[in-house]
Amino acid sequence: MTFPSYDEVQAVRSELKEVGYQHWLHSDLFTWQWWGLLIASILPWIIWGYLIKKEHRLHVFAFAMSIGIISSILDVIGADLLLWEYPTKLFPMIPPLFPADLTVIPVTFSLAYYYGKKWRVYILNIFIVAFLFSYVIEPFCAWIQVYRPTNFPHWLSFIGFTLISLLVRWFLERILPIREQ
Repeated sequence: MTFPSYDEVQAVRSELKEVGYQHWLHSDLFTWQWWGLLIASILPWIIWGYLIKKEHRLHVFAFAMSIGIISSILDVIGADLLLWEYPTKLFPMIPPLFPADLTVIPVTFSLAYYYGKKWRVYILNIFIVAFLFSYVIEPFCAWIQVYRPTNFPHWLSFIGFTLISLLVRWFLERILPIREQ
């Protein structure tokens, strides 16, 4: 059995990049889904700026960016493993779903963090937000054709969102100064 060389793999990747770009240019760019993704990339941070008091922004932003980095990494891995796909993209390159990974997910979970200063309240907030993302937002995104799960059930998303949020808060409480109540 022969295996492809590195150069052969790169040639296929180059062709895939061009095909993906042409699809994005002619099928995604300026569609109503594309505009929705653009708004979803900007509006949550504006809302976040109004809802988070200035003196708490550093802690909350550190939480949001930790969630965003983890979301982006896991999203790239999951899309690469074909666990889910993105029929409509804001940009033709990685990360596949920038508006969710670096905006909607971190902003929403950071609001749960901000308003859940006590662990008991935080855990309740996280369960609610994880449920909404897994069982409402993901199916809605599939319905409007910006996300398509191929081999990834919603309950795994719920567990992932919950565990990541709990671990990030636990970790940040160990490395950041104590935040004000």
